[in-house]
Amino acid sequence: MNTSLVSSIGIDVSKSSLSFATLRADHSAVVKSCANNEDGIDSMLAFFKEYKTDTGVPCVIESTGDYHVKCALMVTDAGFKVNVINPLITKQYQRASVRNNKDDTVDAVRLARIGLLEPNLMRFKATKQSLALKKVVASVGKLDHYKQELKAHTKQLKEAGVLLGVKVNLSHLEKAITSIEKQIDQFETYIHDHAPKEAIEISNGVRGVSQTSVAKILSLLDGHEFTDKHKLVAFTGLDVAARRSGSWKGRERISKRGNPHFRKILFQMAWGLKQHNAMYREYYQRMRERGKHYFTCLIAVARKFLRFLFAYVWKKSISFS
Repeated sequence: MNTSLVSSIGIDVSKSSLSFATLRADHSAVVKSCANNEDGIDSMLAFFKEYKTDTGVPCVIESTGDYHVKCALMVTDAGFKVNVINPLITKQYQRASVRNNKDDTVDAVRLARIGLLEPNLMRFKATKQSLALKKVVASVGKLDHYKQELKAHTKQLKEAGVLLGVKVNLSHLEKAITSIEKQIDQFETYIHDHAPKEAIEISNGVRGVSQTSVAKILSLLDGHEFTDKHKLVAFTGLDVAARRSGSWKGRERISKRGNPHFRKILFQMAWGLKQHNAMYREYYQRMRERGKHYFTCLIAVARKFLRFLFAYVWKKSISFS
């Protein structure tokens, strides 16, 4: 094998194994496999090193739950420029293929080819710390959802007991709710203590937002690139979705796509901004004076904060210095 001709790498990930392909300039490929663990990934990196594979070539890994994370981290640490892509991209290339076949070997080669055909794939920039923070933030969202469900269920049981004249012992449910609340508090402390520097800067520079809330938002947005503010707003589900047909125009609503916990955090932040930040409060009041519902005004405040966030984090056109 002429190692100087390796032009791209594709790594297909499953729970227990990896299939990796090194694609050469003549479009031939060498495909190998290894275990999806530290020893297996070390052996794959040793293969790359043995054949002097340039760390500057595209290295494409398909996002597969959490199974790709260790591989992406270790390959990045080895100096390679890793691109983690959505499985939908791979699916599009599979459908465009004449044979439309799929197995681990074929997928690894396909990923390597995507690396050559798609020069603007998003770089994998996550660290162990940022991934841990993202996991904790996601857990807070799930626990908060469980807590709300348990509270609603407990309330229904109490009302049913009164209605039917039956005493229902709900002590274990109430203890479960308390336990969840304590765990959420612990996670919130972790998020505050491990907030990225941008979250600290924003919470210090913008009155009305907490370091923990901004850290949650940035963690949920971590790994995503936005070319304009409208795409960021759409990602959060706060963009307006209107239904039209001919001259008929339906009621406008927010699209609500994406993570509902994300929107809950944004609404809470919008309330804090409306209460404690003069600029955002004035913006809120102007909309109220135009007859807008308070909920619509809060959404507008949240969108305004997202536009600021885009300018500060992605466009870097705002500074607190």
